[in-house]
Amino acid sequence: MPMTRSEAMFFTAGLVIGATAGANFPLLKEKFGPLLSGALAGAGSAFGESYAEMAKKVAEKVEAVQDAMAEMKQSETAAAGAAEAKAT
Repeated sequence: MPMTRSEAMFFTAGLVIGATAGANFPLLKEKFGPLLSGALAGAGSAFGESYAEMAKKVAEKVEAVQDAMAEMKQSETAAAGAAEAKAT
């Protein structure tokens, strides 16, 4: 598929910006490092909180299913015991 002039222009601009950022990476890292680390730390704590909340909800659902299965098993055992008592 041929590349249009507009696509070539965006590709070239991306290459130029990438090369410039790569050449000045130590300076950019020094200048924007504290800002990026602060933003990532905030995002990390927000992700941790949302993950903990989601894990809690999943654990509650699993516990509800386990309780329902235990109740079904208990009622089956009680019904089987009653049937044996009537048979003897």
